[in-house]
Amino acid sequence: MDALRRDDRGFSTVVEKVLAIGLVTLFISLVSVTVYGGVVPDARTAAGEELSERTLATAAERVQQAVPPNATAADVRVRVDLPPTIRGAGYEIRAENRSLVLDHPRDRLDERARLALPESVVRVDGRWGSGETTYVHVRRVDAGLVVRLETGGR
Repeated sequence: MDALRRDDRGFSTVVEKVLAIGLVTLFISLVSVTVYGGVVPDARTAAGEELSERTLATAAERVQQAVPPNATAADVRVRVDLPPTIRGAGYEIRAENRSLVLDHPRDRLDERARLALPESVVRVDGRWGSGETTYVHVRRVDAGLVVRLETGGR
């Protein structure tokens, strides 16, 4: 009987340690799921929203700077540097009704910015894809100036 009690005491110590390890593992698992399942993705999306806003603001600023304020004749080509991805995905910036539109696979990151251009600009068109070499090209046409978003060597 005494030998059985001594074995039970040794066994209860092992059970206590296994239960303690199990509880710690469960706690760490729950904290990890909470953080990586909610807090971290929300923070990444918030950072992505800010980056998309800044990217579009910078693009709009570069387009506006490329257009001479009082000119009716121009042939200007300016390179515009854009981040290759936002929130880990590619995106597109396109001209639409004298505005720039940033279109991202995540709808929360889509943005639109109205361009402040002189009246001599008669048309704004074209698109930029992320990860491409991007330019804004201002050129003279019969009616005034055309602003075009271009990629690569075009």
